[in-house]
Amino acid sequence: MKLSVQTGGTFEALGIDAGFAAIKAAGFDTVDLGLDCAYKWEDLTSGKKNDFYDDEKFLPYVNEIKTAAEKYGISFGQAHAPFPIFVPRSPEGSKNVQEDVKKCIKVTGELGCPYIIIHPGYDGSARYPSMTKEQEYKMNIDYYTSIIPLLKEYRVVCCLENMWMQDWKSKKIYTAVCSELSETIRYIDELNAIAGERCFGFCLDVGHLLLLGQDPCYWIEMLGDRLLTLHIHDNDGINDNHNSPYIGVCNWERFILGLRKMGYNSILNFETFGFNQKFPKELVPAALKFTADIGKYFIGRIEAETDPMDEYR
Repeated sequence: MKLSVQTGGTFEALGIDAGFAAIKAAGFDTVDLGLDCAYKWEDLTSGKKNDFYDDEKFLPYVNEIKTAAEKYGISFGQAHAPFPIFVPRSPEGSKNVQEDVKKCIKVTGELGCPYIIIHPGYDGSARYPSMTKEQEYKMNIDYYTSIIPLLKEYRVVCCLENMWMQDWKSKKIYTAVCSELSETIRYIDELNAIAGERCFGFCLDVGHLLLLGQDPCYWIEMLGDRLLTLHIHDNDGINDNHNSPYIGVCNWERFILGLRKMGYNSILNFETFGFNQKFPKELVPAALKFTADIGKYFIGRIEAETDPMDEYR
């Protein structure tokens, strides 16, 4: 099993070269490449194009990342595309993001990265949703179907992710697209049937499960081989903090048990930019090592023939 961390929260603090050096020194094998870092919400809603993804800027940025990754012997285990792919009441904003996601699929394939996480679209309004669930479902099926030729061309598997939404006035958290297991399975199975091969899988975000009071062990068991990637992070059960495990309220025993039971042997990826951001940049390497040590502990428990906690379950 490979140990991974997202690049977000590290590149911003240390830069690309020093960021990869710190990721390597911490003990990570691979990264979740954040290609989702450029858009601002006001640009999306106004339909303003983000020139970060223009070839003149984007390709040199990607080449710098590739050079540094090769220098430190770090591979690309997964990538994260820009989001949201659907911007309520802004067709131009939706179009802009979807065009930039296509560029990210191409780059992901050219880097030899097998998976790209593309959030499913939803309107995000807990109070006044503009779509029914079936309209939302059709919108997403149509969108993901449109990128199948690109996924096949660049040999990349697209992973959907479990989402949540919040009424920002009351702070109440609600379910959103792919936050119900049956809907998630329906999406993946239908999309792969349309593709005629495995072009879609799932990225299970453990922090998002926690916000909705959902059990990681149950989700992992029921997803089975649809589960291809992970976003591992902790929170206080109220806010999407993106902390390292044990810096929140998640029951990590349930997570470990689920992966043990299914025999998970893919990438163990941490999405812990919030934890890194707690520290001065000089301490980010130490924060990365702390997270990597937790990852090594998880791997030891998941891969062990017998687990010392089994007798208490």
